[in-house]
Amino acid sequence: MGPAWGLEAAPGGSLLLCAALLAAGCALGLRLGRGRGAADRGALAWLCYDALVHFVLEGPFVYLSLVGNIANSDGLIASLWKEYGKADARWLHFDPTIVSVEILTAVLDGFLALSLIYAIVKEKHYRDKLTWGK
Repeated sequence: MGPAWGLEAAPGGSLLLCAALLAAGCALGLRLGRGRGAADRGALAWLCYDALVHFVLEGPFVYLSLVGNIANSDGLIASLWKEYGKADARWLHFDPTIVSVEILTAVLDGFLALSLIYAIVKEKHYRDKLTWGK
């Protein structure tokens, strides 16, 4: 018989964190979308999850990369990126291309998601053009 399959602490914690962000994003989006149509509720759930991922996962990655490197960092967020780094070592040590792309996505995409959430919740005239390309 082969070795028993099991989930180690670091990947398990990373999966739990991602699942918690998904649950929190969906719950927040559905709460903000009360009384709105299904499309708005779905868009809000996705955008809340998207904003959380950019600010909670990618933001700390940028910070940890700028003050040191992921390989020498501790904590749940660092362990998540260490798992990612097993497939591509550029994520473990400062790589200017990776960090610059993450800065752009964490800041621009994160704030764009917040702007879209605001536009939907406040029923701004530009909300449909931003979310559905009409």
